[in-house]
Amino acid sequence: MGKFSTFVVIIILLGAGGWYLNYHLKLSNYDQELLFNDEKTVQGVVYYTSDVIPAGTYRIEIDTEGSVNDVEILDANSGNVIHTPLMVVKSDFIYTSDVPFRVRVEFHPEGDSYIKYRTSVKVYRLTKKEK
Repeated sequence: MGKFSTFVVIIILLGAGGWYLNYHLKLSNYDQELLFNDEKTVQGVVYYTSDVIPAGTYRIEIDTEGSVNDVEILDANSGNVIHTPLMVVKSDFIYTSDVPFRVRVEFHPEGDSYIKYRTSVKVYRLTKKEK
């Protein structure tokens, strides 16, 4: 690997490490209350849409034995997409909204579409800790 390639890899790793540290430092400033937890065993391509979530700050955690192809935050009233998280943070991210919203996730199985796999979507309400 050339010097430039090594440099690029180091920059990417430092950026990822910085993001991870920043995320967890930010999360440590909040108390978390589990708003809902939807865990299922499914088969094939599955589209999950949450109930309406009131305006506020939330931690959204998505887990699966398959893969997550898309995550979208939808305006609860119009159904329009108002946010699409970055690929890096699709599975666990903090989202703040001034309007009620829904979370829509597209799950896919790994390999054969007849294989059953587990999906999980958890939403935590975040409230600032008192100092």
